[in-house]
Amino acid sequence: SCGGDLTQQPLPLYCCAILSSPTGDGSLLMELRDHKAKAAAGKLTCFGGKREKDEGPLECLLRELAEELGGWQPATIPTRCIDLYVHNKLVAWFYDAEGPARDARIEFEVGRAGVWISERDILHDARLSEWHEAVLQARNCGASRADFPPCDHDMSRAAPAGPGGLHPL
Repeated sequence: SCGGDLTQQPLPLYCCAILSSPTGDGSLLMELRDHKAKAAAGKLTCFGGKREKDEGPLECLLRELAEELGGWQPATIPTRCIDLYVHNKLVAWFYDAEGPARDARIEFEVGRAGVWISERDILHDARLSEWHEAVLQARNCGASRADFPPCDHDMSRAAPAGPGGLHPL
């Protein structure tokens, strides 16, 4: 149902940020994970991570951004934009946020790098993780919910399910 009591909504396991260029040039700052990463090895993902026990979603997002971007924090409060469901279970909340300046000195988390890529090109990049592809497609359509696998059940890019049937970020 639309609306409803927000206090009754389940909280996500993960919180991630879609970081847009502050210049408005249509690019996103994505995280490129090295090939040794536990999840999404060699893939482009949004920055973010798993909520800690009793941690609020926005608190989680800001902590993860600070950890992954060497202390950097967005100038304005990120806005929740897309909820990701995997096999119809809520997995992550994605937030829109203005990313750092391209010339900002960012010390990324070990094993990770930042890559600026055009929003126009990101959905065609084979390195984009399947979950993040679903989220960015939903964003392009103006949707507030992304489903994986997609509702049309196109499993051509689906990765094997992990524990509990969930796919890694």
